[in-house]
Amino acid sequence: MSTQKLDRPALEAMLTGLRPKLHRYCARMAGSVIDGEDIVQETLLKALQALDGNAAVERPE
Repeated sequence: MSTQKLDRPALEAMLTGLRPKLHRYCARMAGSVIDGEDIVQETLLKALQALDGNAAVERPE
């Protein structure tokens, strides 16, 4: 992945593709599918808020 700054539509599309993988990882780490879902939702929200605040999201994966 390059370090260029992503725009919001590009990041949203990328996160949509990464979401299942992130959920599996978080569910394993948390020991709960439900907790894993909560972690993923909070993390995706923070990533989008960071982008809206002009922060560079360089490695979304």
